[in-house]
Amino acid sequence: MKQFFFFAFLLLIAMSSCNKDKDVTTTPVYSFSVTTDTINAVIQKPVVIESNKTGGSEATVAWIVDGKELSSAHAFTHVFEVAGFYKVLFKARNDAGVFEKEFIIDVAPKVREGGASQYISRILEYLPAPGQFINVAPGNVASAEGIVGKNSGLVTLGAYGGYVTFTFDHSVQNKEGADLAIYGNPAKPPTDWSEPGIVMVSRDDNGNGIADDAWYELAGSEYNSAETIKNYKITYYNPKVYANVPWKDNQGHSGAVEINAFHKQQYYPLFAPNQDSLVFTGTLLKSTFGQVSGIWINAGFSWGYADSYSSGDDYDTKKYNSFDISRAVDASGKPVQLKAIDFVKVYTAQNNKGNALMGEISTEIKGAEDLHFGK
Repeated sequence: MKQFFFFAFLLLIAMSSCNKDKDVTTTPVYSFSVTTDTINAVIQKPVVIESNKTGGSEATVAWIVDGKELSSAHAFTHVFEVAGFYKVLFKARNDAGVFEKEFIIDVAPKVREGGASQYISRILEYLPAPGQFINVAPGNVASAEGIVGKNSGLVTLGAYGGYVTFTFDHSVQNKEGADLAIYGNPAKPPTDWSEPGIVMVSRDDNGNGIADDAWYELAGSEYNSAETIKNYKITYYNPKVYANVPWKDNQGHSGAVEINAFHKQQYYPLFAPNQDSLVFTGTLLKSTFGQVSGIWINAGFSWGYADSYSSGDDYDTKKYNSFDISRAVDASGKPVQLKAIDFVKVYTAQNNKGNALMGEISTEIKGAEDLHFGK
């Protein structure tokens, strides 16, 4: 009898062990109906991602969009009402572990088709930095409005950071080759006088017609140079009279936009919203100001900047600087894919006071053109 109970006890242990083996939980594994990490979508149209468990034990799932859980279903379906880049995280969890997969949803705004002109249709904002031509032509609001509808106006942006923002009566689409032309007035070597400006672009992601969405720099030839300073910040202080305009930057430097005998008005923009100080941030390009064979020059860069006599851009033939929307990068330097853009911003990208003869380095533009218009 004792032997019977002993063997029965062993049998119960073996059966219990088998049941435990059957109940072992393993980390879930999933596949998805999309095969790329970045998904292109269109505003106000549904985005669908289906998940399929290919291994492991059952799990609870969650779809999290920019940190907020939107769904616990196995299939994700969502309509984005505002264009932009969204991070969608799929998370499946059970007692054994967690499976995660991240997607980037690029929701494009509606492309404004058609249009009546290839040139700028409207100036959205003109805020120059201090300079020798500011408050008079070509450094006043009338001069900024003068680049609308043609490529033969002229507006100066003042010292580092000064900018103009504009739009077209249609979206500029990202197609093969250069998409955008910006006209400046650089002088060719040997009397080389370029005043390079950085170009940024933006989409109307929220559809309000205002340039209040994310901006992307069109990376030029100097973007990855060791001498280029990202996240540069400068503050100008209004002297309130015809006098040098002092500045300080976030690199521990200070200086002034210096007055000269040729232009005796105030150099601080009198139409700026803040009449005490102006703050500009962006990318700072190295100075190219100097003297060659007794001639004062400010050399241009190879390609990718406005108002630059660029050999790599064939400025000698084109008479404009060309820009490819495919060169767009975000604030962290990561390339972004933009099918079209709605707003353009140009700002002076060098900080150099020049001299009493030439004045400060200040980007000047005559107009801009959609190179694909009507094609």
